[in-house]
Amino acid sequence: MTNPRSLPDLTLHVIEQDGGWHWGLTIARPHGTGKKVIAFSEDVFHSEAQARADGQRVAYELEHDEDLRQSVLA
Repeated sequence: MTNPRSLPDLTLHVIEQDGGWHWGLTIARPHGTGKKVIAFSEDVFHSEAQARADGQRVAYELEHDEDLRQSVLA
């Protein structure tokens, strides 16, 4: 059984696009197949490491803030 407090299959993606780095967070779709984007960076980062660190910070917040987690799962 999975932890009911955790997001299902939360995955951090870091990509380079248009000369900068971005991150996105996805979860498994509750019904059907594929992934659902639940958060992404609007800021452009100068390095992959900066984008990854910011994405990890947001992922941590999503995992540990009940109100925030419920808002992305709604």
